[in-house]
Amino acid sequence: MKRQRGFTLLEVLIAATILFTALAVATETYRSNLLASSRAEGLVSMLTPLPLITSSIRSQLRSNPVEKLDGGSELLGVKYEWEANTVRYGSPPRRFDPDATDFREYPPRFRLYDIRLTLRRAGQERVFLYQEIAWERMRR
Repeated sequence: MKRQRGFTLLEVLIAATILFTALAVATETYRSNLLASSRAEGLVSMLTPLPLITSSIRSQLRSNPVEKLDGGSELLGVKYEWEANTVRYGSPPRRFDPDATDFREYPPRFRLYDIRLTLRRAGQERVFLYQEIAWERMRR
């Protein structure tokens, strides 16, 4: 008898199972990478104006250092709200005054703030907590 050439049904089924498993893994990997890329793009667009926002907050705190301040606005499509609370109000360290040959004490002049900053964009929200310092002007 002549031997037939070709694949058996079992070999074709095994090859098809391997092929479909590889396709399923590749498809799922592609989808998860696409989702991660979309999330990263949203995060980058939300955090892009962050240096400008923190600079604005710093400027407002330094121009008017009081016990408690808050505010908010929108910048580059990102809405933000912030609240600053004084956690420490104190004096600079004592310094030696060579003219008076004594240590000089200073009145309280600086405020250390705890700041809570909330950013919102396209249904996403991020909250940042950080500290900022502001000095009052010298009174003469």
